[in-house]
Amino acid sequence: MMSYKEMMAGVQLAGVALVLGWLGWDAANGGLVDASAASVAVKMLWAVGGLVVFNIVGAILATIVISIIQRSEFKDEPSDERDASISARSQRNSGFATSIAAALLLIPLAMGADVTLAVYGLFFAPLLGGTVNAISELIYYRIG
Repeated sequence: MMSYKEMMAGVQLAGVALVLGWLGWDAANGGLVDASAASVAVKMLWAVGGLVVFNIVGAILATIVISIIQRSEFKDEPSDERDASISARSQRNSGFATSIAAALLLIPLAMGADVTLAVYGLFFAPLLGGTVNAISELIYYRIG
């Protein structure tokens, strides 16, 4: 059976997949051609807003659906030492991923790459960190 924390991680990963799909579709349809930093920033703001809304609505809908299937209220369990340990390890992994992605982004910028790359990096480095956090939680909850 899936715990509430695992369900939340799954909702987060589904949101990331949808946003990456939308951004990929946008790029494939000319979204990167002559894009200014301002227009890219607006796109990234929409993506962040979409992720926030998706996570809220997705968590509510998933909780309702799982409650109906289980025929009992599906809610978050009280945290224990295991949850604290999993959260700490997942956040550590997330921090590493975000830091490495941000540091790697500085290389092309230092070599004179277009500043638009920085806007994408400001979005993708934390997105990568959040994705690593969610995947880490799912793995740690499954392997103990």
